[in-house]
Order: sequence, then C-alpha cells, then structure tokens
Amino acid sequence: MFAVKHLELIEFGTYPPAYNMALDRHLLSLCEADPGRAFLRFYTWAPPALSLGHFEPEAAVDRARAERDGVEIVRRPTGGRIVLHKEDLTYTVVVPRELRASVLDTYLELARCIVTGLAALGATVELARGPLEKSVARAKPCFLSAARHEITYAGRKLVGSAQLVGRQAVLQHGSIPIGRGYRDVANYLACSDAERALLTCDMALKTACLEEAVGRSLAPQAVAWSLGEAFAGLAGGGVKPLNLGTNPLDSLSRACV
Repeated sequence: MFAVKHLELIEFGTYPPAYNMALDRHLLSLCEADPGRAFLRFYTWAPPALSLGHFEPEAAVDRARAERDGVEIVRRPTGGRIVLHKEDLTYTVVVPRELRASVLDTYLELARCIVTGLAALGATVELARGPLEKSVARAKPCFLSAARHEITYAGRKLVGSAQLVGRQAVLQHGSIPIGRGYRDVANYLACSDAERALLTCDMALKTACLEEAVGRSLAPQAVAWSLGEAFAGLAGGGVKPLNLGTNPLDSLSRACV
C-alpha cells in the first residue's frame, strides 16, 4: 500500500493518441508537485496508434504503411519497445516514489493488482518467474521483449508495462490486449518481409490476448472496472473520481508529442 489517502480515478474514455500521452505526463507532473496525490486511469485509443518507447528510434517504424492504414505514431514517456494500441486497454498508475522501494518493488505491487483484476474476470494469469523465450528477429515489438516477472497466460506474455521514475513520483502504464488487433504490429515495423512474417508468427505463438484467456468477448469498460477494484487496495481510502473538466482536450491537446 502506498502512502496516499486515495487513488484519484479518471473516468474511462477513448481519446486521440497524442492526448493520451499528454495526459499521462500531466498526471505525473501533478504527483511530482504534490506527492500526497496518486492517480489511476484506464483508456483506449482512436485512431489506433503505435507508441514508441522514449529512446526508441523513429526509424524502427514503417511510417508509410502506418499512414496508409490510418495508424498514428506517438512517443511514450516510458521506455520499452513498440506497441500497437488496437483492441487493447491501457492502464496508467501514478504514485508517490517510495524511497525505500526499488523500481522492481513498485512494479511487482502494481502487477499483483493487475493479476487480481484479470483473475476476477476468469483469466488464469501469473507473474512469470523467468525470462520468456526471445524472438530471433532484429526488429522487436514490446510483446516479444522478454523480461523477468512478466504477466503471462499459459506461458505467453499477456501484459506489456513500462515505468518512468521521477524525483518524487512513479508513472507506470501498460497495454492489456483484449482482442488480437495488437498482433498487427509487425505490419508497421521497418523490416524485411521475411522478418515481418517471423514476427507475425512469434506474436501468435508467444503472446496472448485477454479474450483468449477468458474464452469470451469483453468490453474494455468491464476490464477497467475489474482492474479498478483491484487497484483500490493500493490506497487507504480506496478510489475516488477525479473530474478533469468539461473539455480536457482543450488544455492538453497542445502538449502533443
């Protein structure tokens, strides 16, 4: 449990890619300015988007293919590799930085909440104890990047998460694929046709979506609700709604990446 009274919950919504990243950065700045606050957010993307990790070169993306299919490109404040946000739910948690806790400690506490929330939907998921098998392709999306303590279903990666550690706050966000749309990421990587075919095969074999894990269709709002219930235990007073105003796009849309 973090040393905050409440997690302030931003209402679920579907927003443009640049706004989604701008709002995540804004929440981090609010927590940096007042470490007594903490935030929780669930959202989807319209149009679909490729998000690049903070240090990932734009040359990793085939921009022409993305533009052809109406897929936008944004940069995340966190690290990691490319994610295609299509048929997924994204979560964001911003909490005060616990000086005695490591980056891994924070990640594990948040990951346990995700496991609990997904289990409540009927998904048999776990924190993997060791690194997953890596793809041999040079280009590599987030869901084929192996790490210890991944959230998996039947040995296949289910959730991709990343952190940004500030002076007084930590932002962690991640993608939870609900349907199979995220697997199309290989179509938009700057690689050979042979590598693209290999990556497409790897995504099918080594990753999973939530609908596969539960065996039925799911609405993003239902997944968000279940996860919100699990995250509520991070704060002594649980979750309370946060009103961003009647038109938050006005104040944040100019902060695009």
